[in-house]
Amino acid sequence: MGLIRRLLRCHRGTVAIESALIFPVLVTMLLGMVEITHYLEASRKATITAQTVADLVAQQAVHDDASIADIRTAAVLMMQPLATDPDKLTMAVASVGFDAGKDLRILWQHNSGNGSVTIDPALADGLSDAGESVIIAVVQHDYESFLKYIIKEPRLLDQMSFARPRIARRIALNGSVDHNP
Repeated sequence: MGLIRRLLRCHRGTVAIESALIFPVLVTMLLGMVEITHYLEASRKATITAQTVADLVAQQAVHDDASIADIRTAAVLMMQPLATDPDKLTMAVASVGFDAGKDLRILWQHNSGNGSVTIDPALADGLSDAGESVIIAVVQHDYESFLKYIIKEPRLLDQMSFARPRIARRIALNGSVDHNP
């Protein structure tokens, strides 16, 4: 009985035991915060990239395949240091036209990357007037966590942005404003 009383009164080693119990919880919290922060940064980069792509397309009255390729290069650079190979990063840019009756239709669309993006012209409803257009840019990134601690499976970051043309009412691609008459 005296031995048990002495052991209960002895506090040597208490800190070591408490640390051993708390340390795994703290490490788990730290790794979770790092992983979630990295995911939020990837989502933010995808959002900013979509906004920039839409803005770059809207700044010019005429584009061709080479200028769209340059814009994709800018998008790839903006997404760094995330994986930006064509399997991971897909970009689509479309010009949605408003006809006299305010009917919406895709005037042209340009996709790059290995993914396929379908842009619904109804998304631009109410954003412009008859005879004008709206640029819709979509950036999709297959995010894979580097830790795979909380986010174990790849997640698709899908960001969309809209911009109105600045110089012309409708932007031409490869010399034509309307590829879908």
